[in-house]
Amino acid sequence: MGALISRRQFLSHKQLNYARPLVFCCDINGLTEDSVPLNVPLARRLAGIPAPSRSRRLEECLVDCLESLPNGVAIRDFDVLFNPSYEVDIVTLLVSAYRRHSFSVIWPGTLDGDELVYAEEGCADYRRYDINRYDITCIF
Repeated sequence: MGALISRRQFLSHKQLNYARPLVFCCDINGLTEDSVPLNVPLARRLAGIPAPSRSRRLEECLVDCLESLPNGVAIRDFDVLFNPSYEVDIVTLLVSAYRRHSFSVIWPGTLDGDELVYAEEGCADYRRYDINRYDITCIF
């Protein structure tokens, strides 16, 4: 279900509207500078929720943060979502939030073949996400 397109292919068709989240796994001029970091606002919202309830309310907190931003904004620095105690599939969470507010993602990890990778192997928050399981478009 997921798709991989090159940066060159994306830039040549940039005017197209994509019906699913764009996940940037490469640098595109100006994208990082224009993107919005979410760690602080997300952490503030999550801090006000009792720890046992945070996993269930992650999407609500993410959408709350996004609603104050323009549609189509690029987000970055959302590592707080990867807390291993939440036991949540972050890519599924992002796709679900996208249905309520459109945005693109600057991936905080790497792309390894058909997998998005977060953290380093051996770390508690290490995760691999097979892009073919998600309705996303990854730009490399």
